Amino acid sequence: PTELYHIIFETRKEKNPCSLCAKMRRGVLHRVAKEMGCSKLALGHHQDDAAETFMMNLLNGGTIECFSPKSYLSRRDLYLIRPMIFCTERIVRNTAARLSLPVCKSLCPADGVTNREETKKFLEELDEKYPSLTQKITGALQKSHISNW
Repeated sequence: PTELYHIIFETRKEKNPCSLCAKMRRGVLHRVAKEMGCSKLALGHHQDDAAETFMMNLLNGGTIECFSPKSYLSRRDLYLIRPMIFCTERIVRNTAARLSLPVCKSLCPADGVTNREETKKFLEELDEKYPSLTQKITGALQKSHISNW
């Protein structure tokens, strides 16, 4: 358990909590990984996450970038890997259901009403006109070597 909710919603009263929460969660994950003696930390990002992040950076920040499938944090001496990066969210969900893996529902009060959720819906709409758009975005990231893809 962490104090993230208290800090983000009660102390800071964040209106757009996602960025701060993500930074704080990453900090906790990195610290715990090092405390456990890990040299690698596997994160569960999938292909849809990458496409959404790319589009959010483009539409909101005017930048062409995305997190990378593998990165090294020199300050923590820790590798971050994203082994499911080429799996769609649908594949991840179906596999979790087929294997009866426990799935935790988000308890965040902002869940479902975020910029990421809007971007996800926007990509779904675009995918109707441009099929396989998510795969095309991640393919473009690979071909252009943006963010060490």
